[in-house]
Amino acid sequence: MNRPSIAKAFSQPNGTRLGRNHQLRPLLGGTGAAHATDLLRAWEQRLRPEFKARWLDLLGQPSFSADQYDPTPRVTEEMEGPDFRAVSLLQPTGPGQSQRVIILHPRRPAGDPAPCAVVPFYHPEKSAGLAPNSATTGLRLEDDESVATEVRQIGRHLARLGFVVACVEAFPFNTVPDPCSDAPFAWWKSAAQKILSDHPEWTGLGKLTHDTSRALDLLLSQRGVDPSRVLAMGHSLGGKMAFYTGALDERVTCVIGSDFGLPWRSTNWDAPWYLGDKIPPDDSAMAHHELLALLAPRPFFLIAGETDSSESWQYLDAARPIYRLHGSDNALGCIDHASGHTPSIAALDIAYAWLGEMYGLPHRRWRD
Repeated sequence: MNRPSIAKAFSQPNGTRLGRNHQLRPLLGGTGAAHATDLLRAWEQRLRPEFKARWLDLLGQPSFSADQYDPTPRVTEEMEGPDFRAVSLLQPTGPGQSQRVIILHPRRPAGDPAPCAVVPFYHPEKSAGLAPNSATTGLRLEDDESVATEVRQIGRHLARLGFVVACVEAFPFNTVPDPCSDAPFAWWKSAAQKILSDHPEWTGLGKLTHDTSRALDLLLSQRGVDPSRVLAMGHSLGGKMAFYTGALDERVTCVIGSDFGLPWRSTNWDAPWYLGDKIPPDDSAMAHHELLALLAPRPFFLIAGETDSSESWQYLDAARPIYRLHGSDNALGCIDHASGHTPSIAALDIAYAWLGEMYGLPHRRWRD
């Protein structure tokens, strides 16, 4: 008996409709009742470049250029584990700026060449399943016996599935020293102030996306990786980074985002370390179905739970006409576990099964 397709089962949204004040603008508005071939040509040749330019303008640009710093990374430590070999690197991302990246080389790659993934999060150790503060205490596996099912350790999950993985440190921890203040979000605010001071035309979200793309440079320089199977996956802040990087960096061929907030009002997109006062006033101005359409026809899966809810499915539905023009309707998927911000094990089971279909992966377990 053939197994049912995860992609087909989870590609049709069926959730709360958006309110009257939050209608999403049709992506193909003004093109009339043209033939699908003409619509696709209009999207690719005119509309898509216009949308991409708008979103890049929203993120802004740094005050430096790529030729103003040496991007050569430096290996700081290596570790042999049961599921992977971990290599910790310090990677320059701009003049006087660098980020920590932990590369996981799986014991059993899922092919030759192997699929690969960039996984941004607050600290790279968490998503790699390593003990905190590895930069000062050395790389070692987390002692907690629950580590095998710790649902935010996406990098370790993917290494078990046979991916070469780059676990990436996020802004603000790679931007300014800890201000050692008890004020709420003191570290984030300090980093945002530095970004705005040093790069007045840039945003915090622009830096987050830039840094993730630099980690992607490092990932794709590893031996034995498949440039046609490049996943960006993240939870919460990491989901924002994966989504924006995947939509704007065409080297990414698939994105999985966990509860990062597709509606502007669902989370703190207006924080100074994201978009600040550059945030669009509402979904009628610019909305994330436009950014998702830039990803088409590359696959996207949303793990909704709290910040994202059934309402977020409508953003997928609004981007679906572009996917349909490419004949890739089943490349959009979503599961709403509705159990809080942290993804459930069951939701991850479904997401990884969907990923397996997208990339033709051998069947493996990501948890014990």
